Amino acid sequence: MKRASIVILALLALCQAAGAAKTTAPKGSAQGDLIPKAKAFFQHYVELEHAFDPSIADLYSNDAVIKNTQYRADGKVVPLTKPVDKYKQVLRDYMKTKARQIGDISNYSNDTYAVEGSNRVRIKVTRYSSIEKVSSPVSMLVGPDATGKWLIYEELSESHQKR
Repeated sequence: MKRASIVILALLALCQAAGAAKTTAPKGSAQGDLIPKAKAFFQHYVELEHAFDPSIADLYSNDAVIKNTQYRADGKVVPLTKPVDKYKQVLRDYMKTKARQIGDISNYSNDTYAVEGSNRVRIKVTRYSSIEKVSSPVSMLVGPDATGKWLIYEELSESHQKR
């Protein structure tokens, strides 16, 4: 009986210590919440894309860096940096008109998430384009803005022309 009481008291003390540790954890530990939030954000991105929703453009920061490396049919490799305001407008227009008509849907696999800096997450995925019929890497840097809204701050991608 004494042994059971000692075990119970030890468990209670352990639970109290664990509870105290949770309440006294530094505020920086919220960084651990970044990965699940980034996963949810990316899932929302995919849902908007698959619904051909033009509001997908609103997921990009007005200061986002958009870089695409084009692999052309003639073998040339052309790195491009696109102005985000033009990219967002082209994306909106494309989703409203052509994307649905031609069934331009990408499927994503091999996703990884890594915290960068104090409040951003690097998402790396392999995108399979139903139009290009090719897999290519995509990297996005995402995180909350000053108001807490999650946005894309950088997108690095590839596109391939058929040979």
